[in-house]
Amino acid sequence: MNRFFFLLLLLVLPGIMQAQTLESILKGYHAAIGGLDKYPQQQAVIIKAQTQGGGGGQKRPMTFTLKAPKSSRMDLVIQAGLTYTMAYDGKQGWSIQPWTGSMDPQPMNADDARDAGRTIKLLWNDLMSSGNDGSSLTYEGKDEIEGSEVYKVKSRYADGTEIIYYLDVDSYLIIKWTTRSMNSGVLDESDMFLGEYQVIDGRTLPYVFEQKMNGETMSSTYIKEYQFNASVSDALFSMPAKQ
Repeated sequence: MNRFFFLLLLLVLPGIMQAQTLESILKGYHAAIGGLDKYPQQQAVIIKAQTQGGGGGQKRPMTFTLKAPKSSRMDLVIQAGLTYTMAYDGKQGWSIQPWTGSMDPQPMNADDARDAGRTIKLLWNDLMSSGNDGSSLTYEGKDEIEGSEVYKVKSRYADGTEIIYYLDVDSYLIIKWTTRSMNSGVLDESDMFLGEYQVIDGRTLPYVFEQKMNGETMSSTYIKEYQFNASVSDALFSMPAKQ
């Protein structure tokens, strides 16, 4: 073998192997969830759920309304007549925070709007968009999560945010993702654990989401129902006029 060609091969081979490994992992994941055709863009999905604080206590009704590629809304019933709303219309984030004494919608700052916009990843995550949303994916090797061997795939964004997805090597399903992002100049890191997968209409979906920070459970969300192909107006995601 020509010496120059051999040295060149040593330089490019790791990149080729990385691409092939990442491609095979993504292919396995897409097959595991039922195929990307089951999650079409420009269709809305309504997710009915209940959420509970890390310390337990009352479960409160929560509804996520998601519309790929960028629109999302979350409505959390605090008590009868009082609902916390967080939404992103693809450009602007806004919220209604009844504990402030006002039911008027308020625009979010840039960091909060970014986080609200990524609520869409409860369903359409980076492994499904494959970088089409501005992220770049890399395979980071294997690891172990709670006794399960996992593949690690990292998604990086131009704003510095990183999301690391951990996929079970046998099922190719995501069992955890870790998000690292800057908020007001401070690095925040949180973990989301996914579980209780069920197959409904050919889609394999998680029915429990547990959010942790520094190993402590912050909240647990229990999915009651996924409503695909929902009829939802884009106006639902836009900030309404103040009352």
